[in-house]
Amino acid sequence: MAEYENGKEEKEEDQESGQYTEDDLSYKADYDEHQDVINLLSSCQEADHDNRENARESHLFIDKRDGQWEPMFWNSNANRPRYQFDSVNPIIDQISSGIEDADYDIRVSPAGGNATKDVAATYDGIIRNIENLSNAKQIYSQAARGMVTGGFDAWRVCHKYADDNSFDQDIMIEKISNPLDRVWFDPAAEKQDKSDSRYAFVLHPVAVDEYESRWPEGSGESVSDDRDGDAYFDKAEVIVVGEFLYVESEDRELVLMSNGQTHEVSDDFDKIKDDLEAIGVTEVKRRKRKMHKVCSRFFDGKDWLEDDRDTVFNRIPVVPVYGNFKIFENKTIYWGVVEKLLDPQRVLNYAMSREIEEGALAPRAKYWMTPAQGLGHEDQLRTLNTNNDPVQFFNADPEFPSVPQQNGGAQINAGLRTVAQAMQGMINATAGMFAANMGDNPNAQSGVAIRQLQDKGDNGTLKYSRSMEIAIQATGQLIKDAIPKVYDTERTIRVLKEDESYDMADINQKVVDNATGEIVVINDLSVGVYDVVCKAGPSYKNRQQETVEAITNLAQIDPSLMQIAGDLLLQSVATPAAGQIAERKRAQMIQQGLIPMKQLTEEEMAEMQQQQMQAQGQQQQPDAAMVLAQAEGMKAQAEMLKAQVDQAKLQNDQMKLQIEAQKLQLEQAKIETQAMDSQSSAQIDGFNAETKRIDSQIKAQQAGATIDRTQIQAFGDELDNQAKMNDMMDEQRRKAQLGMMSPEDLMRIANGG
Repeated sequence: MAEYENGKEEKEEDQESGQYTEDDLSYKADYDEHQDVINLLSSCQEADHDNRENARESHLFIDKRDGQWEPMFWNSNANRPRYQFDSVNPIIDQISSGIEDADYDIRVSPAGGNATKDVAATYDGIIRNIENLSNAKQIYSQAARGMVTGGFDAWRVCHKYADDNSFDQDIMIEKISNPLDRVWFDPAAEKQDKSDSRYAFVLHPVAVDEYESRWPEGSGESVSDDRDGDAYFDKAEVIVVGEFLYVESEDRELVLMSNGQTHEVSDDFDKIKDDLEAIGVTEVKRRKRKMHKVCSRFFDGKDWLEDDRDTVFNRIPVVPVYGNFKIFENKTIYWGVVEKLLDPQRVLNYAMSREIEEGALAPRAKYWMTPAQGLGHEDQLRTLNTNNDPVQFFNADPEFPSVPQQNGGAQINAGLRTVAQAMQGMINATAGMFAANMGDNPNAQSGVAIRQLQDKGDNGTLKYSRSMEIAIQATGQLIKDAIPKVYDTERTIRVLKEDESYDMADINQKVVDNATGEIVVINDLSVGVYDVVCKAGPSYKNRQQETVEAITNLAQIDPSLMQIAGDLLLQSVATPAAGQIAERKRAQMIQQGLIPMKQLTEEEMAEMQQQQMQAQGQQQQPDAAMVLAQAEGMKAQAEMLKAQVDQAKLQNDQMKLQIEAQKLQLEQAKIETQAMDSQSSAQIDGFNAETKRIDSQIKAQQAGATIDRTQIQAFGDELDNQAKMNDMMDEQRRKAQLGMMSPEDLMRIANGG
């Protein structure tokens, strides 16, 4: 199958610097040696070690019990209270939910090489269906939370058989659990989506029995995941197996033909080259380019487990999503929202815990009284801090007649409360979250002011949404490039529309062009160059509601808008019966001619044409009066023709009589000739001559009679046809008359009245 340009000219290797351009991945180490690959993995882990440790700390800060306290406080304050007043998780939830609510739409558009909008729409539907089957929204949501928390998460794109009984394959998106420990990229890659990676590693924890069953000759030694110590949570008994993904490149030669198509030089091209030249398609020029393919191979801590195998991808099919991504001093740096909130949250926890502790240990208010006043009430006085007695009894003391007095208790450290409040504000400010973003409006501000605060907060969180855009666009590019290789046969596949309704599409279907007689391929996914973009916007349901509100508001200004856009409004209403109502409204608008022809579907166009043909047929049917008039005219014409035929028959009969008379004359002449044997030969010759003359005349008359008979027969046939037509017209006239009669008249006719 011919392969086409990716729309970009490949750059040549810079021989002087020895560096490779971002589009040239031709570098290839010796990937056959297991130890060399282990060393590559170690270099990847070493280069990203600091980022991963910071990300792990952020995750443990959120997920681990007492994780928001530093270890030094555990050692020095083992017996003191340590409370957590978590203000970070709500911020993570707020940012993550904003990403989850957005609709990340992957769109494919034509970019050259005989690309068409119809094929691009087919690409869109296939990608949506792949995302739906893969439950991609959940994968994106989980990755978004991981990215917001620790600054890094990842998923992968793979291909597998559609089911156990099929040879057809499908493309799928899969979540990678715990990518902090299991995904490692080429340290030299600098693009945020890591599309320029020469290699990558994915580590798989495999149960011991599964490992032994799948690789019985394996060593059973795990691959290092670069953890400094044991995890907080207990780990299962597994063997960590590595998957090595690497890009392999080779030189290919491309040929540009005079019809604009680009072919790769191969045995298949050599077979069709002569056929192309025969129809006038000639070679224009050639050039060399790098073709890339990704290979995969499994290994453990000691040796290879499998041979390498080819994939359908031309770049590493592992998609990272980074938060706060940057390249600094040739090193990739990233972090999530938690890393910058660690210190203020810890100070908040400390200040609030100390405030609570001091309040609990502070002496309570005391009663001043004499021993005589408290005599007999010692137990009640001893439990003043714990009992709920509404009164306190005392004895009267003549020497001190005044009532016992209660002094004030100890004052709580006001500085701790100030510190706690300051840290709470610092947490929100650092995260870029304000009261308006959290759904609060304590000062009862106007809507404009709230919107301004929300926009201010969005500026701090928008970077995480853009990171998701980059990652999902990379996913779409991987899927788009792999689709022609996976869906390379004639098959009917399901496509998903934007409104989440399904349709079926035939791809790579060969049909005969009626105009040219040539075989063409419908929805040929291998032809053309296409671009992939991803834009984040409101969810489809939110856009529906916004559409309803917008059309309704515009209709208040221009009421005629409801007449020309009523179907669009009903389609956007999220009610169970809205779809059926919208269909009826659209059908009505089509009959009224309110929908432009270019906006009609093929089915609607066909139905409209059928209705027009039926209307024209009804217009062509004559009325009863015209039918009666035509019938009378044809009857008169038929009677006149019958008279002409009768006259021709009479003339023919007279001619037959003349011929018979001439035959009698000839016989008589022959008899007289025989009797006149004694006459002279001259007389006989003269008589014979006269006989020939008469015979010629008779033949001429017979020929004329034959012609007359032919004409008479033709007149007869025409008369028969005319009679049949008269009978038909009489039947139509009778039906027309019956149609204008009342039911009572028809009953009288049926009864013989």
